[in-house]
Amino acid sequence: MAGLYVHIPFCRDACIYCDFHFSISLGHLKPMLRAIVKEIHDQRDFLSGENLRTIYFGGGTPSVVAPEEIVKIIRAVRRDYIVDPQAEVSFEANPDDLNPQYLSSLRKTGINRLSIGIQSFDDVYLKFMNRGHDSAQAKASLKNARSVRSALCRIFHASSSGI
Repeated sequence: MAGLYVHIPFCRDACIYCDFHFSISLGHLKPMLRAIVKEIHDQRDFLSGENLRTIYFGGGTPSVVAPEEIVKIIRAVRRDYIVDPQAEVSFEANPDDLNPQYLSSLRKTGINRLSIGIQSFDDVYLKFMNRGHDSAQAKASLKNARSVRSALCRIFHASSSGI
């Protein structure tokens, strides 16, 4: 089974527990997105015609990217790779990015699985971790995601570290 991981190395804030490469300087986001599309094209022969069964947008925080930019990346993947019609297209998001308008736009991109970065519903822990949301926003993001779930074909997944 072949899969493609698309790393979006940008975040609005630095969480204290994160060991991934990222930048909180969003000024370089657009050039990086162009570079990702170019790299997708440049590596098109890497899988030798194998079907992609998964596409995973991780980070950093992919939800700092406008849905229109995600569409450009997905189009590049579909142009240069064979994508299984039932492919799982996953997208990591922070709760504070998941307002109804963003989710409504996101559902039109081809994303069919959402991983919401809820590390805790306890505001004390969230503040300690330097998360950009509070427990009320975390709960609202789940409610918002459920409201568009039927349009996304698959059940959303909320991740949690158990704190």
